[in-house]
Amino acid sequence: MTIYFNDDRDYSPIIEKWVNDFRETLEDDPANGNLRPGDESGDTIPGIKIIFDGYGEDDEGNPDLATESYAVFIHKDSLDIEEFPPHEQTPWALVHRPKDEVCIWCWYDANTGDVDVIPFEDNNSTELDPDYITALIFELDEKYYGPIEYDSDDPITEIKDDDGWPYPTSDD
Repeated sequence: MTIYFNDDRDYSPIIEKWVNDFRETLEDDPANGNLRPGDESGDTIPGIKIIFDGYGEDDEGNPDLATESYAVFIHKDSLDIEEFPPHEQTPWALVHRPKDEVCIWCWYDANTGDVDVIPFEDNNSTELDPDYITALIFELDEKYYGPIEYDSDDPITEIKDDDGWPYPTSDD
C-alpha cells in the first residue's frame, strides 16, 4: 500500500458514494421512518461496515425523516478482509474499537440528496494514523470501484506523463 505523508486528499466524495450506495440498497426505505439505529441491511464493499445511526430532529425534538445519520466503519485491515469483524454489542449500541478502526459519521439530506461527511480528524473517532486512514480509503475505493477518472478538460486534474522526478535530469 502506498502511504502519503501529510495526506490532504479529500476522501469525502468516496464516503459520500459509499453511503449513497448503501442507502439505495437498504431493505427498508429510510423515508418511511421504519429504520432503527444499527440497521446494516444495505450493501457495502468488503471490509467496511455502514449502519443507519438514526434520524435528525426538528426544532421541537420530533424525528426529522428527511435527515438521516450514518456511521461508516473502516477497519485497519479492510484491504485484506472480506467480512468486517463483528462488533461487541450493548443493549443500546455497538462497541467502537478506535485502536482497530475509524468511524466516520455522515448526515444525509433526503430533500437534496446531499451527504455531509464529518471529518474523522475532528472527532477523535480513531487512534490510527490519519494519513494511513486517508490512504486506506482511496485504496479501498480503487480496489472495488476502479481508478479515479479525471476530467481531461481540467488542467489541474489531467493525468500527465512523468517528465522526470522531481526535476528533469541529464537522462531526460
